[in-house]
Amino acid sequence: MKTTRRIAMLAALACSLCACSSDTIVSTIKVKSLGSKLLVFERDFVSSAYGPLDSEHSFWFSDMPLERLLASDRGEPITDGVFLHAQLMWIPEPGKTPLDDTATNLVTRLLVVSGGEVGLYGGAGFARPTGVPGKETVELRIEGGSLSLLAKTSGFRDLLSPADLSGTFEAPLAPDVAGRWRRAVSQFATNKLGRSMWVMKDAGLEAGEILTLR
Repeated sequence: MKTTRRIAMLAALACSLCACSSDTIVSTIKVKSLGSKLLVFERDFVSSAYGPLDSEHSFWFSDMPLERLLASDRGEPITDGVFLHAQLMWIPEPGKTPLDDTATNLVTRLLVVSGGEVGLYGGAGFARPTGVPGKETVELRIEGGSLSLLAKTSGFRDLLSPADLSGTFEAPLAPDVAGRWRRAVSQFATNKLGRSMWVMKDAGLEAGEILTLR
């Protein structure tokens, strides 16, 4: 009985340390190209975490555990992977928030690794959260999200831009883990793209402008 209890406690601890990174699918991203050739890119995410900031809530999703990304700094290269960072800027209020085709409350960055090459996409969209940010688990239903390529390595082939991003994403409240995702993905992108910044495209920026990640 003690051994069984100890194993259960260790499993729970491991899950909390990686914000429930496992083989369990927490969400599925769908990116549909809006160009001349129809292309739909789908990927299941197994890792997620979010943390509240002063003026926004920062969500992280990936198709691999955080430990796998960290291992890339130790000589274990990543050849394929997807990382999504979603910043919820404000929360819509039922009956009060006007919804139209131009409504946006979400800034997104999508980092795609394919064959060892990297493409960084950015855009904006509208997200309806289920659950109040700050609670243990929040679900984001993203609709009307737009994406376009912001930066890439020389061998990356962009088959998506411009693209539509949609999906329902669930993340547990884990500020420390979300911070680790931020630092790890930012460093990975910097190493691959050769720039000491994590570029983003925001509704308040002109095309081509960049900001450093906080």
